[in-house]
Amino acid sequence: MTADATNPATQPQLRRNALGLPELVFQGVTHIAPAANIIFAFPIIALKAGPAMPLSFLLATVVCLFIANTVSQFSKYMPSSGGYYAFATRGLGSRIGFMATWSYLIYDFLGPAGTTGFLGYLISDMLRTQFDVDIAWWLFALVTFAVIWVLTRHGIRLSMRITALLGGLELLIMLALAVSLLLHPGPGSTYVAPLSPSSSPDHFEGVVAGMVFSILSLSGFEGPAPLAQESRRAGKLVGQAVILSLLAIGVFYIFTSYASAVGWGTGNMASFAVNPNPYYALGHALWGGGWWFVVLALINSAIAVGLACTNSASRVMYTMGRAGTLPASFGRIHPVHHTPTFAIAFQQLVGIAAVLLVGLLLKPEYIFGFLETISALAVIVLYAMANLALTSYMRRVHRDRFTVWQHVLVPWAATLALLPVLFVTVYPIPPWPYNITPYLFLGALLLGFAYMQWLEARQPGALQRGATMLVGNFSTAAGEADWDKPDESAN
Repeated sequence: MTADATNPATQPQLRRNALGLPELVFQGVTHIAPAANIIFAFPIIALKAGPAMPLSFLLATVVCLFIANTVSQFSKYMPSSGGYYAFATRGLGSRIGFMATWSYLIYDFLGPAGTTGFLGYLISDMLRTQFDVDIAWWLFALVTFAVIWVLTRHGIRLSMRITALLGGLELLIMLALAVSLLLHPGPGSTYVAPLSPSSSPDHFEGVVAGMVFSILSLSGFEGPAPLAQESRRAGKLVGQAVILSLLAIGVFYIFTSYASAVGWGTGNMASFAVNPNPYYALGHALWGGGWWFVVLALINSAIAVGLACTNSASRVMYTMGRAGTLPASFGRIHPVHHTPTFAIAFQQLVGIAAVLLVGLLLKPEYIFGFLETISALAVIVLYAMANLALTSYMRRVHRDRFTVWQHVLVPWAATLALLPVLFVTVYPIPPWPYNITPYLFLGALLLGFAYMQWLEARQPGALQRGATMLVGNFSTAAGEADWDKPDESAN
C-alpha cells in the first residue's frame, strides 16, 4: 500500500466542505459544454430530426435522467472522489471497475481536448477570413490549455468560481440568441412545426435518430460526482447536482433547439444542417457587429468544459494514485492549493499531445469530430457499465433499500437506450479519418487492460484496494460523510 493510503492524516488533503449545491450544479452544467454542443452538434441533429429537434432532446433528456439516476444513487450511498472508479469497482469487481475507469479517463481527457483544439482552429480561421490576420491555430489551443492548467492548479474554489462565471455567461448569450430567433422567425417558419414528429424528414424515425446525438450532447452531467470529498453534505448534494444540471440543460436544449428551428426557417432545415457555421450566420443576421458574442460563448464554453473535466478527472486519478492503481505521484496534493497538481498537469499534457497529433498529422478541422468520436465511444461503455454495477451493488450491499424499479428497470432501460447510440457511432462506416476512431478506442482499451495485468502481477491486491479507498463512510440523513473512516461495507 502507498504511503498516502497508509497514513492519510500526515499528508495534504483535498479541501473539505469547499463546494455547495450551486457550485456543484455549475460543475455539471459546464461539464456538458452547452454552447459548444449547440454550435457543433445541433446541425447534426437537424440533419436527422429536421425542425423536430426539440422532440429529440425531450426524449434524450428522459433517457439521460435514467442514466443520471445511477450516478445519483451511487453518490447517495457511497460518495467518493473516485466517482465512476469507486462506483464500477464496488458493483462489478476490481478488474471490470478498473476498465470502466480507464474508459472514463479516455472520455474526460479527449472530450475537452477536442473542444479546446477545435476552438484554436476556429479562432485562427475567423481572424484570417474576417481580419486577414494569420496566427497558427495551435498557439490559441496551447494558450487555452495553459489557462485551464493554471486555474485548476490554484484551487478548487478559484476554478469553480471561474467555471460558474463562464458557464453562466455562455448560457445567457445563447439564451439571448434564442430569444432573438423567436422574435425574428426565418422564411416559411411556423411555431408548431418543431412540436410535430411529422415535420421531421423521416417522421418519428427521424426524431429517434436525432435523439441519438442529443444523448451525446447531454453527456457530462455526472461531473459533480468526483468532487464529493470537496463538497458539503456530499451524500445529498452531489446526487441533487447531477439531476439538477441535467434537467437545466435538457430544458435549455429543448428551448434553444426550438428557437433555432423557428429562427432559421422550419421549412428549410436541410440548409441549416449543411451550413458550416449556422450560428455565426444567425449572429451576423440578427446582431450585426454583435455576432462576436457567439464566438465569446464558444470560448467560454471551451474553457469552462476544460475546467470542469480537469477537476473531475484529476480527482479520479488522485483516488487511483492513493489506492496504488496509478503511480503514487497522482495521489499527491499541493500543500497550499490543496489540488492534485500532478494529475492536473498529466491531463493537460495528454490533451495537448492528442490535439497536436490530430491537428498536425491530419488537419485541424478534424480535431473536434475525431477526438469527440473516441470520447463518445468511451462514455457509452462507461454509462453501460455503471448502470449494470448499480444493480449488483444495491442487491449485495443495500438489499434493504433495493427496489426493482429504481435499481433494475431504470438503469437497464438506460443501457438498452445506449445501444443505438453505439451503433450509429460506428455504422454506417464513417469516412476517413473518422473510420479509424473505433480502432483507436479499442487500442486504448487494450493498453489499459495490459497495464491492469502488469499492475496486478507487480502489486497483488492493488486493484481491490480501489474498492474502499476514499469512499466516505455511509452518509447521515443530512448527507454528511466521514472521509477519515473508509467505507468497507462492500468487502
